[in-house]
Amino acid sequence: MWNFFVGLGAGVLTGFLIGVFAFKVKNRWCPRCGSHTTVTLTGAGHAAHR
Repeated sequence: MWNFFVGLGAGVLTGFLIGVFAFKVKNRWCPRCGSHTTVTLTGAGHAAHR
């Protein structure tokens, strides 16, 4: 019986982590033009649509 709860907990944790990662990846690009929304090390970033 405890195997069921361990498996369920692992599945919920995995789904949560995938959701957090997908949200962070989605926020890297501007939805209007598709360029990066973060400033790079060279200073050439796209911050106009933030």
